[in-house]
Amino acid sequence: MGLVAAVGEAIDSGCVAQGRLVKAGCRVSLSGAPRRRLVVDLDHPEAPGRSGDRRCDFLVVADGFRDTDWVAPVECKKGALKASQVVVQLQAGAAVAEDLVPDGSDFALRPIAATGSVPKAERLQLRKSRNFIRCRGKREAVRLIKCGDRLINGLSKP
Repeated sequence: MGLVAAVGEAIDSGCVAQGRLVKAGCRVSLSGAPRRRLVVDLDHPEAPGRSGDRRCDFLVVADGFRDTDWVAPVECKKGALKASQVVVQLQAGAAVAEDLVPDGSDFALRPIAATGSVPKAERLQLRKSRNFIRCRGKREAVRLIKCGDRLINGLSKP
């Protein structure tokens, strides 16, 4: 069973996002994104995780894209990004993924922040290893894309 099916069985179907990723005026296009995917709206009342936790907007899970399974916590911010807030939100999204993804699953972690702008000081903060997002022994820097960009740009970034 792939990640998409396993996560799909573990969540309430009401929190599955349909169509584009849009929050607070920031849109992320799914054009070119993996076809076998599940997008979980983590702001939905039935979304997994502890209520009251600050968490990212979406969790994208994809099967077998470029021979890899993917887990991507995604935060959308129309205005200027604040690194300390985004890191907390994306880390909470990664914690949700740890609960949902079956033990022993191999996947690529891609935390993504879609934003209107990123001040240089905030960009530098995100490059510090203490601000990397952790999930099941993996550590990844936050990948930045602009509002309106395609999700695949964040998945593909080095």
